[in-house]
Amino acid sequence: MVEVAPGGERLRIPVWKYILFLVLFMLLCLGILWYLMASSFGASNSLLETLRRYLTFFSSYHPNLKPEDDFSNALRIHGVEKNEPKKFYMFVSMTDKDGSPVKVVNAGNVTLAAKDKNGTDLNAVVERVRPLHAYQAMTDPMSYSCVMDYSGSMFPEDLTAIEKNFSDLIGQILIPFSAGVIKFNNKVNEVQPLTTDKNAITAAIQKRINLQNTALFDGIDTGVDKIQARPHFRFVILTTDGNDNASTASIDDVIRRCQIHNISVFVFGFGWLEVTNLRNLSNSTDGYYSYVPDSSRLADWFKKLGQIINNVQVVEFSVANDTNQPGSIELTINEGGNKLTRTRTWK
Repeated sequence: MVEVAPGGERLRIPVWKYILFLVLFMLLCLGILWYLMASSFGASNSLLETLRRYLTFFSSYHPNLKPEDDFSNALRIHGVEKNEPKKFYMFVSMTDKDGSPVKVVNAGNVTLAAKDKNGTDLNAVVERVRPLHAYQAMTDPMSYSCVMDYSGSMFPEDLTAIEKNFSDLIGQILIPFSAGVIKFNNKVNEVQPLTTDKNAITAAIQKRINLQNTALFDGIDTGVDKIQARPHFRFVILTTDGNDNASTASIDDVIRRCQIHNISVFVFGFGWLEVTNLRNLSNSTDGYYSYVPDSSRLADWFKKLGQIINNVQVVEFSVANDTNQPGSIELTINEGGNKLTRTRTWK
């Protein structure tokens, strides 16, 4: 005999439990996605990098996304160049507590200790300090590469902000210069070779390329390659919202090359970005670093950098024993009540 359940009874489904489960599951997935996108892995993963652009409205709620920079109370040794036997130019910049450049440096307030690569004291003597813009007879006093990120996580407003800031900087720099434009996605594009034509530079800055992956280190490496043989003050300006996921060069390769050729990297990071590499890149090359979550706010930092560039100082010094380049320098400047020390070593 088979018993059959009464036909009048219905199966009851606890709907609220399933809804609660789905809500908790979705929150868990969002939490994992949030964590991944804020991590180094997320910034270097091409899929997550592309997804990031659709979730940037979360940026204002992310506790780690706060502006930061190292512009204040800073001293940088951008490079040393042999001028005559036993005589050198050293390109330096110094800022006050507000990140504004120190415009006048008296030679009497500069202390310099230099050694050769064997550690022997070169008995350096500071002879004069003048701003770079005062060297009217110096041909091509400044050369730089604009290295611009066109990765998949970029919003149209990001591109507009970056292109506008770079273009404005062209007009802000008062010292004669040569500049080139390098744009990278999953490969590197030299949009404009080095030129003194400001209109050509601006046009290249405004020219867009496809949004793909991030060959960050290859982009910087190409920017360095284009200026490493240039005279005097040389630097790279980098904008990026992601970590590398498509390069053959490494960050160590890039830093080593910058150090050998006396090239500083000025870094502007934005978006959901893991910034450890950017800090390392800037500090190791005697550049400046800033991170601003919202790209539309980068203008303030670009203006500060422009002022610093316009007021780079040239420390002229002599040494007792002739050498092509010092092995190390310890520089101290005590100007306007602000005493700063910076050490740089060449291998």
